[in-house]
Amino acid sequence: MFHVEHSMEASSSLLSEQIRVGLTTKWLGRTIYYYDAVESTNLLAIELAQQGTPEGTVVLADQQLSGRGRGTRSWHSPAGVGIYCSVVLRPATAPAKAQLISLMAGVSIVKAIALRTGLSPRVKWPNDILINDKKVAGILLESRMSGAQIGHSVIGFGINVNNASTDLPENIQMNASSLSMELKEPVDRSTLLIEIFTELERLYHIFQHGDFPIILEQWRHYSSTLGQRVRIWQKDEATEGIAVDLTEDGGLLVRLEGGKQIVIHAGDVAHLSIL
Repeated sequence: MFHVEHSMEASSSLLSEQIRVGLTTKWLGRTIYYYDAVESTNLLAIELAQQGTPEGTVVLADQQLSGRGRGTRSWHSPAGVGIYCSVVLRPATAPAKAQLISLMAGVSIVKAIALRTGLSPRVKWPNDILINDKKVAGILLESRMSGAQIGHSVIGFGINVNNASTDLPENIQMNASSLSMELKEPVDRSTLLIEIFTELERLYHIFQHGDFPIILEQWRHYSSTLGQRVRIWQKDEATEGIAVDLTEDGGLLVRLEGGKQIVIHAGDVAHLSIL
């Protein structure tokens, strides 16, 4: 059953019959809270998760007034052009696997974009989607513990779909883009969202069965980070080296000058060169 909870002023720009007819998932996206505008879809999804909303619940908005990125960053979320979405999951797994959930989401979005547009997106560790080395999407994972396990995780993602260059803040225009800017034609947001839900449900099924190597291998296939010289910032300290591989829990294995290898689990990564 497809069930939609609307806000008081909801429009149908992202909830067309395309979604009702086209959605083939078993549980993901079967309950959607849709809003014209919210402060942050992740904040609403976290509230719903704490209230016991079922796994697969989606919070979707046509605009975010205070879209959030990692740390203190924001995500510019103008109306009518992007996808701003958060999904509630209840993985009941160890906290060490949280990074894999973020990587899983990245692969899902990249595969959906490629299928629906023919573009060649890539994942940048840990949570960015790039096309032609420009950022088109970002992922924010927020989890809460229940005992020794993750009680719920909220995957938030923002995608620049039909943004024009003037829709992007001036300070990021050199390093950001949108799907329509790269494709040179508009992209149907509803159809793309259906594809993302399909891919995410399929990969989450793999995750739940513990087949983590499959997710890691797919991430490697779409990676823009592996094989690059990178600079990683952690608490205002920078480390440079070669991004060699992923660890089994989704950490980034980096080879420093001199051959020592370290594992990075969080930080801001800049690509310095392709090797």
